[in-house]
Parts: sequence; C-alpha cells; structure tokens
Amino acid sequence: MRKLLVTLFLSLTLVFPALSDPLKDAKEAVKRHDYEAAYTLYKPLAEQGEAEAQYALGEMYSKGLGTEQDVMTATRWYEMAAEQGHLLAQLQAGRIYFLITEDLVRAHKWLNVISERKIDGAKKLQLKAAQMRNDIAKEMTPEQLEKAKNLAEIWLAQQ
Repeated sequence: MRKLLVTLFLSLTLVFPALSDPLKDAKEAVKRHDYEAAYTLYKPLAEQGEAEAQYALGEMYSKGLGTEQDVMTATRWYEMAAEQGHLLAQLQAGRIYFLITEDLVRAHKWLNVISERKIDGAKKLQLKAAQMRNDIAKEMTPEQLEKAKNLAEIWLAQQ
C-alpha cells in the first residue's frame, strides 16, 4: 500500500507542473516589460498584505506602468509596505510626502525611521535619508517636528 501511494505521488508530481510563485512570476513579467501581467499578478498579493507586492504596485502607480499613473494611490501602497518595514517603500513614502503632498510630518517620520533602523548594508541609504530628514526639519514647526519624532519612535518600538 505504501509503495502504491509513493508511486501515485511521484506520478502526480510528474504530470502536474510545479506550482508557480506569483511574486517571482510578477518580477519576471516586469523584466519582460509586460506591466499589465505584472500588475495582475502583484495586485492580489498586495491586497493579501505582501509587502514586496505593495511596494511594486506603488512603483507601478507612481510611474504609470500597467495602470494609470496615480501618485496618491502609489503613496497608499508605499505606506502599506512601509508599515511592514519595506525599506525602499519607506524611502518612497518619505519622498512623496515631502515633494508632492507636502506632508512634512509623515515625510520626516519615514526618513527618521530609515535613519534610526539597524539595517546591514544600508548605511549609504540611511545617510541620504538622514540628510533629507534634516533638510525637512528646517521647514517644520516645533510641534510638527515633535509629532514626527513621536510617530517614528512608535513605529520603531513596535519592531
């Protein structure tokens, strides 16, 4: 009986192709410049909370790849990935909040988070984020600055 089950299992694995990895498939679609396929693959993953897919959708909406360009939708996807600790999403959220929406508190928060995190191999990016954060701080009121610092501290404490 055991031999029969093993034989059946092995024959089924030969008949059915290996299950695909939607995240890998989406990345491959981007490499092929098939942005509509990538969008279709990333969207359900992002909706399920996959940070890499959320970041990718942020990029796609930001640049209008496979979908209409919509910076506010891009920002929402970046923010979701950023909340999960996605470093590049945190950087993009900080940039958009500063340059586009002029939400200095959120911009400072994310750039401060990047600057304060312990991340191997990201020193250059962290220095750049710290410089941007310091530049933004010059334009903020003391109340805004305090709020941004508190938000960053809360995020960092939850990690």
